[in-house]
Amino acid sequence: MTYSSQMSTHDLTQGRVSGSLARLTAPMMAGVSSSILVQMLEMGFIGQLSTAHVAAITFTFPLVMVLTSIALGISIGTSSVIARSVGNRQVSTELTPISGQGGDEVARLGTHSLILVFILMIVISALCWLAIDPLFLAMGASPELLPLIHSYLDIYLPSTVLFTTAMICGSIMRANGSANIPGAIMTIGALVNLILDPIFIFGWFGFPAMELAGAATAMTLTRFGTLLVSLWYINADNLVLREAHFAGWLRSAKRILHVGVPAMATNLIGPVTAAYITFLIADYGEAAVAGFGVANRIEAVAAMLMFALSGSIGPFVGQNWGAHMVDRVRTGVTASYLFCLGWGLLVTLPLFFFGAEIASLIDASAPVIAVAAMYLAIVPLSYGLWGVLMMASASFNALGKPLPSTALSFGRMVVIYIPLATLLNDLYGYVGIFIATALSNVLFGLVGAKWFSRRLSLMSRQLAHQS
Repeated sequence: MTYSSQMSTHDLTQGRVSGSLARLTAPMMAGVSSSILVQMLEMGFIGQLSTAHVAAITFTFPLVMVLTSIALGISIGTSSVIARSVGNRQVSTELTPISGQGGDEVARLGTHSLILVFILMIVISALCWLAIDPLFLAMGASPELLPLIHSYLDIYLPSTVLFTTAMICGSIMRANGSANIPGAIMTIGALVNLILDPIFIFGWFGFPAMELAGAATAMTLTRFGTLLVSLWYINADNLVLREAHFAGWLRSAKRILHVGVPAMATNLIGPVTAAYITFLIADYGEAAVAGFGVANRIEAVAAMLMFALSGSIGPFVGQNWGAHMVDRVRTGVTASYLFCLGWGLLVTLPLFFFGAEIASLIDASAPVIAVAAMYLAIVPLSYGLWGVLMMASASFNALGKPLPSTALSFGRMVVIYIPLATLLNDLYGYVGIFIATALSNVLFGLVGAKWFSRRLSLMSRQLAHQS
């Protein structure tokens, strides 16, 4: 049974580079920005409850990031394999098809990635739930905060499988060059979440006031709807097989995880580091932790265009590399660098001068505002090169070369950031931690750009020699 003849793909190897990137990024930007804005507004709702509630939700960030990172690794692996296969036009060039149809194999890869992430996230979410108390006590959370953390995570964790499976659906669509549908799904889902948040948090329209549990409930309901729509679309558009076909599942999983496991490792380094940084900041009290959390939410809004572009550059690089169009790869990556540098400069100025005013919209507590404003005065100076690092890492993964991305993340976080943050924290307090954040972003943005340029030149010569 084959479905390749109807498979929906969009060619990213033709037309203007800027146009191709814009078509991918615009819907991704709409989806990412709406999701991030909703998260910031949600933090504002939580800030109306108490500083303790804000601190509790901040403590959950690293764990949430861990779970997201695992799913993102599989998503990156899926996108890399499918995009390169689509660009190559002959799946057998890089893969050993189970059937003789290239589209059939691409659909099979999509199906197998969904099975993989579903099984994996059920197991991991269960293990995380069992570890809540010892984990957060070790991170520096007070025993008084544990009930608040539980009220959120007891509902959030079971919903993780819904979110991550929907994420893979979006990755399958984008790898095939279709960004409009996943972008629209993300945008509509975020708006629904925004509507449900105050209803369940504060108990509007006769519903009970559930506080943090309400935020998790709103998210769970939204994720369920998002998943149903995503599954319907990829099935209707023949981007996956019409049944959970297990033939060759291990073979597909190996190909996906070849990129996915290093990508997981790359992304997991971030939340592990964030947990350590939260531990350091916890020494300064709940207000400091809350301020750090507020600044992180504002940062996510400021960087949302770069996040969207990093999700778009992968399919673009993958398809064009698969088609042996090296110049388009180089042009696209360079354009992404220039955009990040310009965007970083654009957002730094308002955050530097108006960081306190922006933070006060989320939490009116003076100590919270002071910490957030200090973060926003220092770290945004590095946003441009942080974005360059994002683009270089995403491009390495798209080429099927994930280890440099992992090395960049490890070097930035473990080799430089953690030791530097520890040292500067001893010297300057939490201000020193923020300085360390900026310095590590700048250094590894430069390293990432240089490394990718050299690796692409080397691979280009190898490709020319093979040809």
